[in-house]
Amino acid sequence: RYNKYSRELPQTPWIVEGERKQSTSVQELLSAILNNTIKAQDLKFSSSGREDVDVRCLGVGRPFVIEFINPRHTLLTQTQVAVLQCAVNESTHLVKLRHLQIVDKKDVKYLKEGEEEKTKTYCALCLSTQGYNTAALDKLNELSEVSVEQKTPLRVLHRRPLATRTRIVHTITAVPIDLHYFKLYLMTQAGTYIKKFIHGDLGRTNPNLRQVIGVDLDIVALDVENVALDWPPKCSE
Repeated sequence: RYNKYSRELPQTPWIVEGERKQSTSVQELLSAILNNTIKAQDLKFSSSGREDVDVRCLGVGRPFVIEFINPRHTLLTQTQVAVLQCAVNESTHLVKLRHLQIVDKKDVKYLKEGEEEKTKTYCALCLSTQGYNTAALDKLNELSEVSVEQKTPLRVLHRRPLATRTRIVHTITAVPIDLHYFKLYLMTQAGTYIKKFIHGDLGRTNPNLRQVIGVDLDIVALDVENVALDWPPKCSE
C-alpha cells in the first residue's frame, strides 16, 4: 500500500499533449528505486482506485501493484524487499510505502474487486460562503444509505464516455468548525465521486449535499482515510 501526503502529486505521470503538468508522480517515486534493483525494461502500475492530484491518501494507504516487465532480477527475498521499502521511504516525504511484497499475478484481481465492490472512507473540509446553521448539518447527519446517480464528470468527458452510474453513500457525519467551514466524514461505495456529491457538479450528481442543505457548498480539501480491502497481506514493518 502507499500513502500520499502531497496535494500537488498525481498518481501516475500527468502529461497533456506532450506537456508535463507535474514533475513527478506516485508511480515514479515508488518505482524508480525499486527498478534500480529489479532492472526491468518496462513497468505497469495498477491500484485499487485513484485519488486526484490534490487529494491526500492517509490511513493505512491504497493497495497497488507494480508489474515489472522483463526484469533482470527476480529472486528477491522478503528481507531484500523490506530494504527496498525503507529506501523508498527514506528518499521522499511525499509518499510512504507499507507492506511491500512480491505477489502472484493472479492476485491482481483483488485490486479490481476493490475498485467497485468495497467501501472507502473520506474526510472533506467543506465551505459555505453564505454560511450555514445547525439545522443544515442536522440534515446531513440524518442521511444514510443514500443512492446517488452520477453522470460522468465534465472535466473528464473528453476522455471518458457519457454514462450515469449509481453509487451508495453509506454514512455521513458533519462536524462544525465555524460559521462557514465544517468537516464531513463519509463512508461510500468505491467509485463514488466525492467532490461531485458535495457540490453537485452543475446538477450532474443527484442528490447532492448542496441540494440537501439549501446553501452554496464547495469542498476545500479532501483526504482518503481508508480503502477497505483485505489485501495485500500485512508484513511486519
